[in-house]
Amino acid sequence: MSFVTIDQVKKGYDNQVVLNNISLTLQKGEFVTLLGQSGCGKSTLLRSIAGLEDVDVGKILIDGKDITNLSPRQREVGMVFQSYALFPNMTVFDNIAYGLKMKKAKDINAKVKKMIEMVDLNGKEKSYPHQLSGGQQQRVALARALVMEPKVLLLDEPLSALDAKIRKSLQKELKRIQKELDITTIFVTHDQEEAMTMSDRIFVMNKGNVEQSGTPSEIYTTPANTFVAKFIGNYNVYNIEVFNKLVRSTELKGNDVAVRPEVIKLVSAGEESIDLKDNFGIKGIVKDVTMTGNVLRYEVETEEEVFHVDYLHHRGEMFEQGAFVHILVPKKECIIL
Repeated sequence: MSFVTIDQVKKGYDNQVVLNNISLTLQKGEFVTLLGQSGCGKSTLLRSIAGLEDVDVGKILIDGKDITNLSPRQREVGMVFQSYALFPNMTVFDNIAYGLKMKKAKDINAKVKKMIEMVDLNGKEKSYPHQLSGGQQQRVALARALVMEPKVLLLDEPLSALDAKIRKSLQKELKRIQKELDITTIFVTHDQEEAMTMSDRIFVMNKGNVEQSGTPSEIYTTPANTFVAKFIGNYNVYNIEVFNKLVRSTELKGNDVAVRPEVIKLVSAGEESIDLKDNFGIKGIVKDVTMTGNVLRYEVETEEEVFHVDYLHHRGEMFEQGAFVHILVPKKECIIL
């Protein structure tokens, strides 16, 4: 039985559809990500689950209980915002304890101390938000949500304001804590790499619809349509007729073809032994070379299209800008959309 169920949820503002008949399910302890561009409806869906937005149509259930019309406090969810939303006049300890005090809970000190240890804020109990780094403030916000022992944790782009190094560190910490507590988690982001790194499953959203759902591997290797292919993983996406013309073939049928940049090979134009049995071959010229860490990205121009090709960087193995090359596209790696 599903632990969280979103059943045919619709939401709109001023005749504009924001959520278009959304249905999805989550299992207990799962970490899922709502991934999409700004305005796709992902944050609205999260806020609807939290009770901060009313839905026009549909139901939301948590642990078998219909929470659609319940107030936020009655839903047993914890939410962490991008802005942290900490009380500036309260210490770390008091920020985390705030919800427990409002509920007049027992063992407040013990629960807060346990959470401070879990999020690695020992020694910061008496500090105020302005005395903390952005990463530490986000840990306080996370601890404040988790100390209430919610059934579901909701995270609205909580890492987007942090610099890259801290963000990657907190991704690991957040995933560790989520697994340790076995808490069902819904994470919102526009960052594809972040979604791939952290998620058990991903829901790719676009204009109020779920375009595709699946594991990170499924989303990356088998995109369901052209939108997902272009949004995920820097795919090369071409009209099928244009591609067939480039490769002088009529083998491929469909609307578009997508190819991942890392599966394409380049060989020098003067190379005599080229495998055209298992590959499509296209002549091109290297227009640009970009190094991003250990990856070399080639931009190769052909008669009608540009191909992006990714290589792991090995010293001495490099095509220069202006080099004439053969682009080899493995036939088995062509995804028809």
